[in-house]
Amino acid sequence: MEKFRVRPGYKSKELLIEFWGDHRSEKFPDIQSILAQGLDAKPAKHPILDTATIAMATDEFIFLWKYKDGEYELDDDTWAFFIHAPDNNIQVISDIEKVLLASGQFIKEEADFSEYT
Repeated sequence: MEKFRVRPGYKSKELLIEFWGDHRSEKFPDIQSILAQGLDAKPAKHPILDTATIAMATDEFIFLWKYKDGEYELDDDTWAFFIHAPDNNIQVISDIEKVLLASGQFIKEEADFSEYT
């Protein structure tokens, strides 16, 4: 099973989900598919970011997804994979956490929130 943790962003009160492990390996669970199915989420065009331009410049891919209770960004770069929820943060992160745990492919590691202040 792969690990994730829910934690605040650095010097932020907004929560995010951070994944551990080699998220680009063939064996790593397909987070995008798990959340699409579990939340009935659909991809959306990002209103600000141009994914192709960012990917070519930084090897970072940011995808926006929407579902009935909000939206979230999948942020995939060479070193890490995060999920951000700019609006309705607590609800969206909570919904995503439940889907990840229900998938049976992830376990949650607790985070020390004081490390991010």
